[in-house]
Amino acid sequence: MSAADRSPAQPLELRLDGHLNEDLASSVYRELRAAICDLRLHPNQRLVQNALADELGISRTPVRDALLRLAQEGLVRPAPQRGGYLVSEFTAREIIDIYDVRLALEPDAAAQAATRHGAVAIATLRDINSQIADSSAKRTTSTYELNRDFHSLVIEPSDNAIIGRMLRDLWSMPTALRMYHVQMVDQAVERQMVEEHDAIASALEARDPDATREAVARHIEVAREEAVQQVDQDWN
Repeated sequence: MSAADRSPAQPLELRLDGHLNEDLASSVYRELRAAICDLRLHPNQRLVQNALADELGISRTPVRDALLRLAQEGLVRPAPQRGGYLVSEFTAREIIDIYDVRLALEPDAAAQAATRHGAVAIATLRDINSQIADSSAKRTTSTYELNRDFHSLVIEPSDNAIIGRMLRDLWSMPTALRMYHVQMVDQAVERQMVEEHDAIASALEARDPDATREAVARHIEVAREEAVQQVDQDWN
């Protein structure tokens, strides 16, 4: 059965863990957004306000407000003929655009940082990569955050605050997180990612800008091809 055909009556494994001083609509929004990003809710899956409210054990109003907020972000879209909303697709074009921006910025920023990393930073990079290797089989959002932290630390000493901010914005995009969960279906891809991270850390440890630029560019190019292939195969 495809994601689009999944009945809204089936449990969606949603849970509300309210934050201090957070209203109920915000809690629902945060949980639905997380479920979309980690693919518990699939592209084209139908979301019905009443069914969601019943599953969460709350009234319809906070669910309605959360769905409207998700629609404003483009994560869901109205399904007027069937009612409710559909989880928005994410396309190969979006993925290519994200990786193209990373390719334009990240390798040069990493090369600029190559001679500025000390022993502590290199050890931290290797520790983060070890945590990714240990947790990647779980394919959790926390693994994604470790991956994001690795790449952020690689470019941190480049002293280009604008590039750093732009790359952080890319990593925070829902498409980037959804893309990561799609890529990590294959354990061979996970192992390759860890190996490529190790090559980046080694180039930085050698204080070699050219090797660092090449290692980062290759890592991004390989990830782009794998992500596009997986999205075309599974969701489009």
